[in-house]
Amino acid sequence: FFSSALPQSPPYLSWICRVMSGARQEPIEIPLSEEETEIYAEYKNATNKTERDAAQVAFLRSNQFVRVKDPVVKEYERHRVQVTTFMLNVFKFRKWLNGQGKPYKKAAGGMSDDGLYTVSPKLRELMPRGLHEVKFIGKDSCTTVLFRGIPKFSGLVASDEDEESNASASIFFYDGQSLQDAGRFYVTAKSNGENAKLGCRIIEGTTYLFAGSKNTCMVWPALIPRGEIQPATDHNIPAQFICLLWSHWYLKLSGEQQKAFATQMTEKFGTIMGEINTPWYEHVVPINELFLECYAILDNDGRPVHPKCAFDFFKTHGIHQHYPSIAAATPAEKKTPHRPENLKEVFLKESNIDKIGPDGLKLDAKTNYISHVFFQSNDIKDLDDVVDKIRNASNTEGAVLYLTHKTSEKVIGLVKVKSSQYVVWRRLRETMKSCLFRPLNNGEIEEFPTTTGGKPKGSKENKPKTRG
Repeated sequence: FFSSALPQSPPYLSWICRVMSGARQEPIEIPLSEEETEIYAEYKNATNKTERDAAQVAFLRSNQFVRVKDPVVKEYERHRVQVTTFMLNVFKFRKWLNGQGKPYKKAAGGMSDDGLYTVSPKLRELMPRGLHEVKFIGKDSCTTVLFRGIPKFSGLVASDEDEESNASASIFFYDGQSLQDAGRFYVTAKSNGENAKLGCRIIEGTTYLFAGSKNTCMVWPALIPRGEIQPATDHNIPAQFICLLWSHWYLKLSGEQQKAFATQMTEKFGTIMGEINTPWYEHVVPINELFLECYAILDNDGRPVHPKCAFDFFKTHGIHQHYPSIAAATPAEKKTPHRPENLKEVFLKESNIDKIGPDGLKLDAKTNYISHVFFQSNDIKDLDDVVDKIRNASNTEGAVLYLTHKTSEKVIGLVKVKSSQYVVWRRLRETMKSCLFRPLNNGEIEEFPTTTGGKPKGSKENKPKTRG
């Protein structure tokens, strides 16, 4: 069980070279429709950003596996803001794989978004992890901005993926580049929180903040505290707290700092990528406090900028490193075990969830909740040794490696590497969820009633699936 969960041994450098040179079979690619083929050609032949963005949106609207949500409209003093969200339709992909698309099932390796990206490289290129078309409609004007998440990137090996797929069998590099083109790589700590996107843009003299989780996007005038527009009251919605922390950070800046930051974000960058860490929503690695860790900046086309550029930008604007190494802080050991009847009380207290009142979570005025992850530069020849250290690290999910070109220093690809401890922890958690907690919650274990107070499925009226 454990040996199958753990990543395989190096040398990773030569393994990636074999993958890129064709030693592994390339996944089958879903053919594009005639309409998609024409639009994709328009995208590749576009001569400016406006044409490129328009072709990208048109391609996504034409793709059968992309869901386009109804626009959400907000009215502000200077503009009506209309947000249209694009997201993968994984449910439709699953149905398709079990029917017409059955020949692609093996190549996909799983009925997940990772599987879809694996058999649709063009979609992988044009559909990042979250994309929103934002229109600012004025009295006599309309400005369109694409708010993008980070492009999909693969694990170094299969166990580095959280979902079952063949994504790691074809490591994706930008613009046809390969590992042979890499000169250096940067290690950035993999935060174990929830996906967060941050943005800032000046539109006709008014500064707006953008923020959200993977498939959400909120936009509002930067000088209005987010809590006045929508208080963060629901601990199950990470986007509320992402917006709250982003607004809090921006409003702590002086007027001069706000102007400098907003100008740079408008002229040079598109999205700041991060993960929000909330004590009440921790995954595997313990989270002891509320904070948002930034790990990348995307340019206006949605590609990661050079890590040094990103982290210099963070420091310039007072966004500093949260942890001194790749590992998160180790929580204090419990002197005595908690009694079962006290677990709910302990959770409410230690997770800080009890601080979320009906008027929303109130932040400390002096605390800086926005930080950045640990990062380190390395020569490509040291890849094997560095990956080994990441595998052996404790109390961390792992790292994301940014590979840069040996001459231009452009980012040519991203690869994630999970620590062995995290892989085992996650395998245990998922096994416990599927084999114990889910059956308990559904009343499928004879000796225990359902959590809703109804009759257990072990009663005479409902034969149990499992005995405790």
